[in-house]
Amino acid sequence: MAQTPDFTTLFDDGINLRGLFDILSPENNLVLADDMMLSDAKGTILRVSESYERNFGFVHDSIVGRSAFDLEADGTFSPCVTAEVIRQRRKITATQTINHTHKNVMTVGIPLFDSAGELKFAVCFNTVSMEQINAIQRNYRHLQDSLQQYTQEIAELRTRATSTSLIFKSASMQRLWTLMQNTANTKANILITGETGVGKSAVAKAIHAMSSRSEGPFIEVNCAVLHENLIESELFGYEKGAFTGAASGGKIGKIELANDGTLFLDEIGELPPHIQSKLLQLIQEKTIERLSGNKRIELDFRLLVATNRNLEEAVQRGLFRSDLFYRLNVIRIHIPPLRQRREDILPLAHQFLARFCGEYEKNLTFSPRLLTFLERYDWPGNVRQLENLVERLVITVQDPIIDLGHLPPEYDAGSSAAPAREGTLAERMDAYEGQIIRESYRRWGTTVAVARELGISQATAARKVAKYVK
Repeated sequence: MAQTPDFTTLFDDGINLRGLFDILSPENNLVLADDMMLSDAKGTILRVSESYERNFGFVHDSIVGRSAFDLEADGTFSPCVTAEVIRQRRKITATQTINHTHKNVMTVGIPLFDSAGELKFAVCFNTVSMEQINAIQRNYRHLQDSLQQYTQEIAELRTRATSTSLIFKSASMQRLWTLMQNTANTKANILITGETGVGKSAVAKAIHAMSSRSEGPFIEVNCAVLHENLIESELFGYEKGAFTGAASGGKIGKIELANDGTLFLDEIGELPPHIQSKLLQLIQEKTIERLSGNKRIELDFRLLVATNRNLEEAVQRGLFRSDLFYRLNVIRIHIPPLRQRREDILPLAHQFLARFCGEYEKNLTFSPRLLTFLERYDWPGNVRQLENLVERLVITVQDPIIDLGHLPPEYDAGSSAAPAREGTLAERMDAYEGQIIRESYRRWGTTVAVARELGISQATAARKVAKYVK
């Protein structure tokens, strides 16, 4: 910005310049342009800065000597701040329109008095023009929008970086990711559902990594692999001498180890009834008592659970407590099977290939034919099956390019065709029906789900499962 003209030399020593110096003070935080105009007490314009004339299209000295009141009357200024200062004898701040250039300028006018209190001069300063203010506001809003967008992107990249095992492109997984982000920092219990191998454990770890408990422990318990006689002691811990074979000093249970962190109970549908009751009490009270203990231990942890079972059906059959189910099912995260999100297959395959090539010190790539096969295959074992296959191929393939011929026998490229190639029509149809029933039952695990998927009654599904699934 150009230097502000020094008009103070024009004034007699008797003029009170306090108002002028106040407005020029940096403490006012005013952005003053170098456009200034000076008039006497009658409104006659004595001087204007060259920048004032240049910026607003006035010929040099064309308004010097004219009356501010006349300039207001003929519409040159609307309103004329100089005229208003003289009328009201006080500081005026207003938007002044210079009509012949159609410019709107925020203007500050200051009255200057002599020692006797008589008005002697009026000084006007132009601040930033309204066009400039509007442009600044637009730019500020644009910067705010950009900042918000970048902040969201950085937050997502940061959270994605904390859970690199989650690779996806599909819209369904994008929606799931948004739900995870929105619920990661809540205290609500989360029920993660999906077929075996879809990545329920990876989702649970990602939720923990995104949460405010990420610095705390993540304790994972697979309820399906714990022996029924040991599951209570493993979960709740025990004091010394609790039972024959117990450690002499007792043992802290998995639940207690999760204090200040996250407890993830996988295969929650496998819990026996008496443990379901104790888990319900734990959720309600957030306290536990070790086996053979006599004191309650207060805990603070986030509970995540997962299952590949239909818990609603288990509740109906009396195999799972309804009150526990409703406590666990506060937020439901359902992970679609891999065959329903084929956009994720190739990104996952490439991720696994890069990881295992690093682990086994190899440099391999997929052939286009193999990539086509991977994308079209149904993956009954989901992400886990894909991961295991890629690891097996990296270990066994000696060629630089992994092709269809390297697939294990069970991955025959013609496996999607009907299994029977000989026999009567009835025999071939029976064999094909058997393949459909086996694949559906392998995906869902219950006759109710098979019936729902294939559009048949449960009785028919149960009969066919009994016939074809050994």
